[in-house]
Amino acid sequence: MDNLKTIEGKVKAVLQKNEDARNDDMVLYLALCNLYLKDAGNMPLAEIMTRHKELGLPSFESVGRTRRKLQEKYPELLGSVRMQKIRAAGEKAYRRYAKKS
Repeated sequence: MDNLKTIEGKVKAVLQKNEDARNDDMVLYLALCNLYLKDAGNMPLAEIMTRHKELGLPSFESVGRTRRKLQEKYPELLGSVRMQKIRAAGEKAYRRYAKKS
């Protein structure tokens, strides 16, 4: 639980400072990796993804869930209107898919 609170604080800080990270989870994850690990942006993606636990990095899924939670709680951290529409459409499409499965 403490780890999730730590992730939440760092995700919130990145979202407050980086507007691009509000719109793109990949940008958000890279910014977080760089917070946790100096020069993470210079590491091969495969190394980050396969060694994230060993490197002390949060999981990509935890970061995305935390972003959604924070954006629901703090509307000022939402992405652009265009991105909000894209995400809403994606959510609707996923709900239809999930009901059919």
